[in-house]
Amino acid sequence: MNTKHIALLIAISVSAIGCTDKFFQEYPSNTVTEGNFYQTEGDFEQGVMSCYVKLKTQSGCYINELGYRSDELVLKSMAVSTADRYDIDHFEEESANGLMSSWWDAWYNGVYRCNDVLDHLAATNLSFDLKDQYEGECLFIRAWYYSMLYRCFGVVPLVTTVVSPAESMTIRRCSVDEIYDLLKNDLTRCVELLPDSYSTEKGRATKMAALALLGKMQLTFAHYAEAEATLSSALGKSGYGLTATTAEAFNVNNKFNKEWIFGLCYNKTLDGTGHGYWHSSNTSVAADRINPTPEFKAIYDSGKDNRYTLINDYRKVNNTTYAILKYDDTYDGTYITQVGNDWPFLRYSDVVLMYAEALARQNKLSDACTYLNKTRMRAGLDEFTTSDRDAFFKELCDERGREFALEGQRWFDLVRLGFAESTFNIDSHELVFPIPNSQIEIINNEGILWQNPGF
Repeated sequence: MNTKHIALLIAISVSAIGCTDKFFQEYPSNTVTEGNFYQTEGDFEQGVMSCYVKLKTQSGCYINELGYRSDELVLKSMAVSTADRYDIDHFEEESANGLMSSWWDAWYNGVYRCNDVLDHLAATNLSFDLKDQYEGECLFIRAWYYSMLYRCFGVVPLVTTVVSPAESMTIRRCSVDEIYDLLKNDLTRCVELLPDSYSTEKGRATKMAALALLGKMQLTFAHYAEAEATLSSALGKSGYGLTATTAEAFNVNNKFNKEWIFGLCYNKTLDGTGHGYWHSSNTSVAADRINPTPEFKAIYDSGKDNRYTLINDYRKVNNTTYAILKYDDTYDGTYITQVGNDWPFLRYSDVVLMYAEALARQNKLSDACTYLNKTRMRAGLDEFTTSDRDAFFKELCDERGREFALEGQRWFDLVRLGFAESTFNIDSHELVFPIPNSQIEIINNEGILWQNPGF
């Protein structure tokens, strides 16, 4: 099955499974019920596809809002339509912020979809070749949703089976150890179940994706020795590596290259499966472009770093649209407002730099510099060496910013590496977002779902 077929199947799955975002929603009110679905292998395939497609529901969070939360993007003035984003950008968000409520609802609906497939896989008497793969895919996608929930909101209610709305209201926020154990166990299981690669369906989760996400979570939860071991295994996976330049990793004519691990896949040649230009500008005047911000661009050596042009320079598409080079593509000839860049969640360069981080956390600075330099020197920068731990982490933070610019990683990196508070002059409670007030009101029990301190 090629990527066009995947996109079509996703569209079918959205129609069949439903696309509502209500927290812990049961079966949607259409003709699909527990009694007449999951009867064939094809039904399970559609169920798995519905889990994937939910990843796109809040693509704006990755593409825009996390960039505004970091120093990559700025919104200098507020309009009615941008008030929620403005508040996120300026650390003025409240628990009634609609964007955060939509993230929560969508990611928990994604958890529900994964649990629904997993429950039926466990219960079915059907035997088919892809049964283990489907389990691994759902576990991986669920782990991605929980990784986003944790990094945005802190500890959250953990649900691993389909529950009724009444039951969902009794599930309290978990502990840090509980969510880490779930992520570790599920992703370890994914490594066992998922294939190394796919012959045609390149957008699906693999063993490498599970290892990369597991390593990222181990760093996030400060399990550094475990992260080192996991990421070492990931670096040893065949078929992956650094492309000649970062620009080549984003070449739309060479999708799913060796640097691509996992992300959102788009196809501009199918109606409704492409997208508009990301981070484009409506002016040719460079001085009038406030994004990416001058403060963010300052971490580059603009004279040496070949990645600088990706986020500084634009191509004229027409009189009103200028495409930033990192996400440049041409409109489809038939669907003339669609382009088809994919959105990266995990790249091989991320594994390389996470491995450097894991080493440095354990004071293995010489080896850590070796891996840090793999992306630096690819970009045309001089070799970096230091025996100073603080200097290393400052350079690692800057290097991750340069390498993953406008990829939705910067805010999480600043938090994890310890630079968010000083960069933005904020208090520690602002390292996470408030729990949506809509959820607080639904539960109405502070012993089960309480607000994050400071909100």
